[in-house]
Amino acid sequence: MKNRRIISLIPNLLTTLAMVFGLLSIFNLIKFFPLVDGEFLGIETYPLTEKSLWWSCIFLYIAAFIDFIDGKIARLLNKDSEFGAQYDSLSDLVCFGIAPSVVIYIVYLSSFNNLGIMCVIFYSVCVALRLSRFNIMSEEDKDRTFVGLPSPMAAGLLISIVLNDYKFNLFPSEIVSFFFLIFLPLTGLLMVSNIAFPKKTFLNKMKKFNALITLSIILIAILTHIEIGSFILFYTYLLYAVGKHIFIKYNTTL
Repeated sequence: MKNRRIISLIPNLLTTLAMVFGLLSIFNLIKFFPLVDGEFLGIETYPLTEKSLWWSCIFLYIAAFIDFIDGKIARLLNKDSEFGAQYDSLSDLVCFGIAPSVVIYIVYLSSFNNLGIMCVIFYSVCVALRLSRFNIMSEEDKDRTFVGLPSPMAAGLLISIVLNDYKFNLFPSEIVSFFFLIFLPLTGLLMVSNIAFPKKTFLNKMKKFNALITLSIILIAILTHIEIGSFILFYTYLLYAVGKHIFIKYNTTL
């Protein structure tokens, strides 16, 4: 009986762990910006190191991975519940709404003052709307496709750029900041759009053993150079879904 109770807690414990990593991502940055005489000193005074920012981004990747597996484990254990679904959405709001917003605001948008605040608030609100819409969908609709960009993928689109920017420093910081000023709200709009994003990949059509080998190869390739690998993964998913949506819409109008 005790073993059953412990097993039933596993999915929600994983959700809690994901939320902890989302919070760690935030606090890992905030600790580098202390209060002096009651004022918050910005990034100009205390520049971030690549290591501290890297870990904040990796914490969000870990949260996304846990979010990916917790629902599957819940269904595997036959322990999925309405409480678990709602709790998972609250965790997603923290990990993929608030945490990426804080990271991008501190690193790139704080210099824009109120305009930067408006952008990150808009993005966070879109995450909340995306999650709320998903929660009220029927189980049949949930199993088909994602309506709107999933919030973990949205966070991945943003965080992968942050990682590559600090790793390779290809563009001046002013250009990257202006990019996020536009791209952050655009990502929010993708989440609340009616674009169908695939839920099942080519791995679902393969035999389980072959899918496991293929997935292992993909994960090893990504982890070998996580900055470039994650960027390719997230933007391939985005371009595929948006390209398919445009193709279908174009054909139906002809």
